[in-house]
Amino acid sequence: MKKAGLVFFIVLQMGFAFAQNKTGVSGIVLDAKTQRPLAYVVVSIQNTNVMQLTAIDGKFNFDDLIVGDQLLLFHSQGYKDALFPVIIEAGQRLDLGTIMLEEDEILDQQRSLIRLFENELTDDNSGSESTSGLLQSSRDAFQQAAAFNWGQARFRIRGLDSENAMTMINGVSMNKSYDGRPQWGNWGGLNDAIRNQEFTIGTAPSDYTFGGILGTQEINTRASIYRTGTRITVSGTNTNYRGRIMGIFASGMNSSGWAFVVSAGKRYADEGYFEGTTYDGNSLFLSVEKKLNDNHFLNFTGFYTPNSRGKNSPNSTEVTELTGETYNSYWGYQDGKKRNARVKTIEEPILMLNHYFKINDHSNLNSSVMFQLGKIGNSNLDYQNANSPDPTYFRKLPSYYSSMYGKDEGEYSGAFMPDNENAEKSSIQFLANPQIDWNSLYRANQNPVVDSNGNITGYEAAKSHYVLYEDRTDD
Repeated sequence: MKKAGLVFFIVLQMGFAFAQNKTGVSGIVLDAKTQRPLAYVVVSIQNTNVMQLTAIDGKFNFDDLIVGDQLLLFHSQGYKDALFPVIIEAGQRLDLGTIMLEEDEILDQQRSLIRLFENELTDDNSGSESTSGLLQSSRDAFQQAAAFNWGQARFRIRGLDSENAMTMINGVSMNKSYDGRPQWGNWGGLNDAIRNQEFTIGTAPSDYTFGGILGTQEINTRASIYRTGTRITVSGTNTNYRGRIMGIFASGMNSSGWAFVVSAGKRYADEGYFEGTTYDGNSLFLSVEKKLNDNHFLNFTGFYTPNSRGKNSPNSTEVTELTGETYNSYWGYQDGKKRNARVKTIEEPILMLNHYFKINDHSNLNSSVMFQLGKIGNSNLDYQNANSPDPTYFRKLPSYYSSMYGKDEGEYSGAFMPDNENAEKSSIQFLANPQIDWNSLYRANQNPVVDSNGNITGYEAAKSHYVLYEDRTDD
């Protein structure tokens, strides 16, 4: 009995020893910047199917691993992958301690640039165009694919406009005071100059602002953070413009404590993808930084991007089938040249002064003052006591007659009787005059001068029936 008890005691002790030294790996994953635990980080053993997610407190724990050399991979969206070689020994538990994951701030050019697809934007108050840049600037693959790449179908995250997101430059909000939306055209064509960006998606916390429910976008134009060198870009496209040329030069911080960045660009098109859509955009950018001492820095930023573009009309299926997908009803010939009645013009220079104060290793104070002036204009045709100048006005289309109800002695009989004869005539008339007739608009605004023989010898000014006006916002 004594021997049996001794054997049982020895076996029990060995069981405790193996239980305490069970083969495995453990640790905790933290954010390298905030030192906070990261939950739901994928921790996997390379070349095996062993994988688990970190807990709320950032901890992970593997048991019963294969003995030998292994590779641990840590992966989480928005962070750089971390790969650690470890040696697994039988009966030994390896504690890796804290694993720091750094934010992945290296984005390819496609994802870090604001791309403006303005050719399909017809809303004069910029409500429909304001989500384009937000989506294209995002890291999210779905949002990038959805941003105007569906053609004229506009996509909005959860049906929300970009007034629910915050766009900032050097800590200053670029959302307009009167509608809450950023005017993306204010920095259009400065792709290389605004590459330094940080994003948050949804309600994720931002280092710069409380933001909105669609997230935040911070653009940093501090001269000393730009990659030193010169870059020239020449591009061609068949969308809203035909050609683009951009150039940028960054000096880096020199021995005298000065750094500057200069950028300029040009986008142009006699006609974009849609008929009659002219485009003329110029871009100028300057950023100068002065290092006062190790704790104080001053940075001046100024940019001016005057641009104008002819808009294109949203067309019904009937109009597209009669004319084609590139048809645009907003233009017409005048003196042998195409003239668009709806032109958007943006001329808003922005000046900004920033003071960066490094209080200590843990605290910084950034102060900014920004001044913006200029105008945004949207032209359009108005008419009084006259027919609509729009060639696609519904009474001018064949469907107006082909969908009419038959008349019986001046009263509607209620029976569907398409007027195919007039529908055919309307189709012929529309195809013969598919654009705005500028000359007829001028004539309608004048009274004919008739001689004694009843012949029209000229025209004189009269009360205008047609007016080309401009909706203006002067900030």
